[in-house]
Amino acid sequence: AQAILVHGGPCSWIAPAAAPPARFGTRLRAAMGISRDSRHKHRKTGGRRNIHQKKRKFEMGRPAALCKMGSKRVRPVRCRGGNMKYRALRIDSGNFAWGSE
Repeated sequence: AQAILVHGGPCSWIAPAAAPPARFGTRLRAAMGISRDSRHKHRKTGGRRNIHQKKRKFEMGRPAALCKMGSKRVRPVRCRGGNMKYRALRIDSGNFAWGSE
């Protein structure tokens, strides 16, 4: 590991050149994404859990559809077991909450 010598006034100090690895103590940082796991929660005693496995496909979540009003646009989404769900992206009928009206 290299170091950088920093001169500032009567004292000089040595600063590390490279950032430390992406770790919090013994806990690894998880990759970003939407998941429905419980590994991020605290224990009953209040302590933090150690992340000891990667994210799994069955814990996967997806972003919200944020359905809009307009001509019908529905997309099929593959689900667990090869089943299909149909995600409405735009639709012209249904129950709507229209806050400004």
